[in-house]
Amino acid sequence: MGTLRFLGTSDAQGVPRMLCNCNICIGSDNVRKRPSAFIDSTQKILIDVSPDFRQQFLEYQIHIPDLLLVTHAHNDHIAGFGDLADLCFWNNKSLLVISPMDVIKTLKDRYPYLHNRTQIQFIGTTTWKTDEYEISFHKVNHGHNGYSYGIKFTRLGFVWAYISDAINMSDEQMTPFFNLDLIIMGASYWDESTRPNQEKRSVYDVQEAIKLKNHLNAHQMILTHMSHDIDITSRQLPSNVEFSFDGKLIDT
Repeated sequence: MGTLRFLGTSDAQGVPRMLCNCNICIGSDNVRKRPSAFIDSTQKILIDVSPDFRQQFLEYQIHIPDLLLVTHAHNDHIAGFGDLADLCFWNNKSLLVISPMDVIKTLKDRYPYLHNRTQIQFIGTTTWKTDEYEISFHKVNHGHNGYSYGIKFTRLGFVWAYISDAINMSDEQMTPFFNLDLIIMGASYWDESTRPNQEKRSVYDVQEAIKLKNHLNAHQMILTHMSHDIDITSRQLPSNVEFSFDGKLIDT
């Protein structure tokens, strides 16, 4: 069994947002760094490497990861890659960067100076196996922002998934995520049903995520990727649905 720690649980802008004076941003109960998670198992696994990676690494005193799994190549999910690469270089630590080939290509294009780092190996694949987990990547709609990948983890007696950035998933895209023990889902706002320009949305809201949990027959849901619209101290959720927060630990 592995332990997952949420290193960051905000949306792309972080909480507090820059130059925002809303009640949540000026308060102290909803401080959230950009989205990432760390699995402490027989192998150390980092899911995404956010712009806040250096702070997250120091604050939570995690290990240098053996594997980096990347959901998609947007800034809030990869902008800490240079810091991670330098950490591996100065500590002579090997790192496998695993994601579908299109994501790997974007990473290489964006970080050309890392191609010759002997510590880093880029692996373009949709499946991987560790001592603990069978891991698979599944393409999902990311709305106005294109697409992302949900990552599914299977071990004996427990199956779960991490889907940080998705909206309007098709029936085909939902197929791998039915009957999970746990689904970690991005939900940026509480309720966006009345928001104009619906075509520009890119992540489910909380109400949609709850409906999706019920449709997928997931046993438990944990919400992440939350904007400054969500106050986790006051909003009420149904049973078996909960908010994540920076530093939260769960067994996987």
